[in-house]
Amino acid sequence: MKTKKSLAELRDTIETEKNFVDVKPYSHNIISLTLNMIDSNYGREEAVKAMKDFSLEDLGWKIPEEVKRES
Repeated sequence: MKTKKSLAELRDTIETEKNFVDVKPYSHNIISLTLNMIDSNYGREEAVKAMKDFSLEDLGWKIPEEVKRES
């Protein structure tokens, strides 16, 4: 039986993996997949909030232009 990870668990994954970007080979992929899971399960706003909260733009992620225009 699959259980959906909580938003807090997904955010913890990002917080952990962001320390390994450009150090471990799959951290970028893990963060991207986790952001997609947040987007799918909790909405685009939560995914963008995570990107901002964890300063992922500084690590190479881009906030979609349509989201920037809405803000």
